[in-house]
Amino acid sequence: MYLGRTGIGVFRGPDLDREETFMKEIKVARINTEAKLPTRKHPNDAGIDVYSLEAIEIKAHTFAFVHTGIIVEIPEGFVGIIKPKGGNTHLLGSGVVDAGYTGEIILRVVNPFDVDMAFEKGHPMGQMVILPVVTPPVKEVFYEEITDKKTDRGATGGIHQQPLPFGKD
Repeated sequence: MYLGRTGIGVFRGPDLDREETFMKEIKVARINTEAKLPTRKHPNDAGIDVYSLEAIEIKAHTFAFVHTGIIVEIPEGFVGIIKPKGGNTHLLGSGVVDAGYTGEIILRVVNPFDVDMAFEKGHPMGQMVILPVVTPPVKEVFYEEITDKKTDRGATGGIHQQPLPFGKD
């Protein structure tokens, strides 16, 4: 679905029958006085950087929970997606902040390397992008209703041969 901006504070998609107001600000509270508030390094960045509350070392091939010391208010109809920053070499195992979640933003940071990783207090661990949620209800259908559609990707959908479901040999 494409969401195009049609006016100040309003998105309208071609297949939506309603307007969606976009967020003009995100409310953030420190639950630890030493927490660094999220920032945007550049005005056109898609996300806001989130920072480690304390220095931490993550052993090779392990993960650690990294506290940020902040909570955020994600309004209904939106989600916060937390992704690694472009220059980071670690992986983030957390990633979705649902509307209504009011707990601390805690990141699961994975070190996939053969050496330990160390991060200083205040290190930008990831970035949170706020997106509108468009999740329709789930409708169960027969297998053929999905797979019998013609595609230019070939018989395997362009990926690999898919297993047939329950007794469809």
